[in-house]
Amino acid sequence: MGIKIIHPGIYTTIQDEGRFGYESLGFSPAGAMDYESYYLANQLIGNDLNTPVLEMTLKGAKFQVTSNVTIGTAGADMPLLINDEEYKVGAAIDLIKGDVVEFGVARKGVRTYVAFLGGFDIKPELGSYSTHSRSKIGGVGRPLQPFDVVDLNGGLARHGYKVVTKDIDTSNVIRVVKGQQYDYFDEKNLDNFFHSEYTVSKDSDRMGYRLDGESVEAESHDIISETILFGSIQIPKNGKPIILLSDRQTAGGYTKIATVAKVDIQKIAQKKPGDKIQFKLIEVEEAVELYKEHLRAIKNKEFIGTTKEFSNVRRPVSERIHTLIGGNS
Repeated sequence: MGIKIIHPGIYTTIQDEGRFGYESLGFSPAGAMDYESYYLANQLIGNDLNTPVLEMTLKGAKFQVTSNVTIGTAGADMPLLINDEEYKVGAAIDLIKGDVVEFGVARKGVRTYVAFLGGFDIKPELGSYSTHSRSKIGGVGRPLQPFDVVDLNGGLARHGYKVVTKDIDTSNVIRVVKGQQYDYFDEKNLDNFFHSEYTVSKDSDRMGYRLDGESVEAESHDIISETILFGSIQIPKNGKPIILLSDRQTAGGYTKIATVAKVDIQKIAQKKPGDKIQFKLIEVEEAVELYKEHLRAIKNKEFIGTTKEFSNVRRPVSERIHTLIGGNS
């Protein structure tokens, strides 16, 4: 039992929280870009929060399920069709063997997550299921392709028709803390960085987001290579900031003016080329507390409710009967 990929969308991979403890060997952590949506997709159906999921980018995948299974979806607002009937992202949905599921082009946000009850029946590599395509490890070792088959562990969940009650955060303000080389930048360049509006470049991916806008100059752009943090904002010689993300290199030799507060990484993950962002400096202590509060709210299920609509409700028995009498091919 599992899923058969009919069309993978633009960039669909298997991700979990990430692969940690191997950066000294050159392996990037990888992992879900938007941790909030990743956790909520799993939480909808009662999975452990670190269960591997599908991460879909800009345009989602089309696949067929070969067994009954419950899915949870969260993140970007992508059109969702099951056997050509429309449903909403952000809910637990029961799928019946043979169902064809198709996600369209994101109308809001960039990344949508699909969790399956029990997760995927695949082997972890270096302690994680996360795909890192450059290393060809995790998941199926690459983005999904047509005709891929991925086995599943679970079946139907007793979920009570749960829904996500929180929308993705589309605000433009990205909170940051001082980077390792913050003191390499004079007052004029710091002012340029924090009071300019930047545009996400088309040359952006899971490795990093390149930004177009005001250039920033350091007294020296070259440093001895050092560890790259999730959300590090490095300033190369052309002065254009780069936000380093899940598939980042493990070390680098450019000055880092700031680091995105972990609580706002999810905002970056849902920005597409052409979107605007502006940076706001906060203290490390505030960034830590904001992240803790956010995780506390997720773990307390503050963003999960029960639907009062029936637009996403599918009853397995009646759907199966409908299929058997010819409602679906």
